[in-house]
Amino acid sequence: MVSAEKRDQLLAIGVPIVSFGGIPVAIALARAGLIENPGPFAWGCVIGSVLIAYLAYLKPKRDLVSLLVPLFALLIFIVPLEMPPTVLTQLLFAATLTALVVRLQRSFSKKLGDARTAVPE
Repeated sequence: MVSAEKRDQLLAIGVPIVSFGGIPVAIALARAGLIENPGPFAWGCVIGSVLIAYLAYLKPKRDLVSLLVPLFALLIFIVPLEMPPTVLTQLLFAATLTALVVRLQRSFSKKLGDARTAVPE
């Protein structure tokens, strides 16, 4: 069985790997002719957003922004808009997910009784 700290570390490493890793997969599928445009093929970013939400759910303090990231991914990549998503959109979203993972690991990993995170009475 994996410890909670190791699990959180693996999930935190997995978010940018999956998010940025989906971009070359989309480009390779487009070059192979399997998909027409690599922009809307943003499944790496969507899976990365689900991973970060799961990681935020496991933390002792809940981060609302990280918990809502899958909703943002659905609104940006899945719901049809006037401007279809591009590879640049995927890059920016993956960079945002990476910044959120760093923020989540630094600010929300403390236990509730920690002196720096305790709520004054």
